[in-house]
Amino acid sequence: EDELIGHLGGDNFMALIHRERQELMTEFLAGVPLELDLKTGRRKFTLAATVGIWEIDDDNIESGEIISRPSMALNQAKNVRHKNVVIISDDQIARIRQQKSVLAEYKEALEKEEFKVFYQPKVDSRTSCLVGAEGLVRWMRDGKTVSPGIFIPPLEESGEILLLDYYVLKHVCMDMKRWEREGFQLVKVSVNFSRKDLRDSGLAENINRIIEETGIDKKMIEIEVTETTDEEEHGALTAFINKLYDYGIMTAIDDFGAGYSSLSTLREFRVKTLKIDRSFINTDNFSWKDEIILKDIIHMAQELGMDIITEGVERQDQLFFVNKAGCFIIQGYYYDKPLPIEDFEKRLCKKKYDKL
Repeated sequence: EDELIGHLGGDNFMALIHRERQELMTEFLAGVPLELDLKTGRRKFTLAATVGIWEIDDDNIESGEIISRPSMALNQAKNVRHKNVVIISDDQIARIRQQKSVLAEYKEALEKEEFKVFYQPKVDSRTSCLVGAEGLVRWMRDGKTVSPGIFIPPLEESGEILLLDYYVLKHVCMDMKRWEREGFQLVKVSVNFSRKDLRDSGLAENINRIIEETGIDKKMIEIEVTETTDEEEHGALTAFINKLYDYGIMTAIDDFGAGYSSLSTLREFRVKTLKIDRSFINTDNFSWKDEIILKDIIHMAQELGMDIITEGVERQDQLFFVNKAGCFIIQGYYYDKPLPIEDFEKRLCKKKYDKL
């Protein structure tokens, strides 16, 4: 009683149910055992549904919203999270709508060059001197900075991130070429490429073409990628790194040590640089276990001829810890935040930091 079910069309249905019966309803929809009498005999099977749920807290909500909000939860369940049941909150709805807005404005923003490259310095802590940088993208929209946490995830999910990654690489190369003409002493700059970009069969060729067209020495550009536990992606990543190596373009493994990093990475990938993930130092109390693990990773990588960088260093005790473990190239707020191009050019002129 007082509940309602309706057919929206196709295989889409909607139900209005009492909140205390929500669990019972989702259990039922998770799988109903059925039997059919067929000419070949009696067949058993399970009828199941994917469910998106939104809890109504506002008596004045419009009927259109009552339909659209759980529909958004259903889309998340089917196409994003790949779960049988997803309950969506108002905060999540606002974020999803914001992401849709991002995708709608993205192409125009690229054409207008609203995306700007910021450069975060990499510093040799033994000399306190600038030795490299990472090119990071920021979106300047209507005088405000759009957080990467807002625009990167939907671009990755949609596959549109590829255009942005090419855009950043091209602008980094153009900046470096101009610096070269103006007499700046260049440092190596790394550029991130998403694992989603591996879907482009011409990824390595396009990266090589962009660098060659700008005339930058390939030794001054490094491509950063993250590991993957997906077997198919792993194969594509290996082939991609090998192609870049053959072109004379070096790669770095980003966020090493986060999630399911495998030591086989050190053996299989022809990479130049290993970036130790901030999770190794994101603590107030470093244990003897932390020190042993970090020392062993650094030692193995160095024995294999790799350069080592630790990212996310913000405090002096973190710096001392990674130095003790054998890593001296540092990226993080301890030395510098990502800098707009004008400020980074000043840093190129004065490479020495006033730090211990």
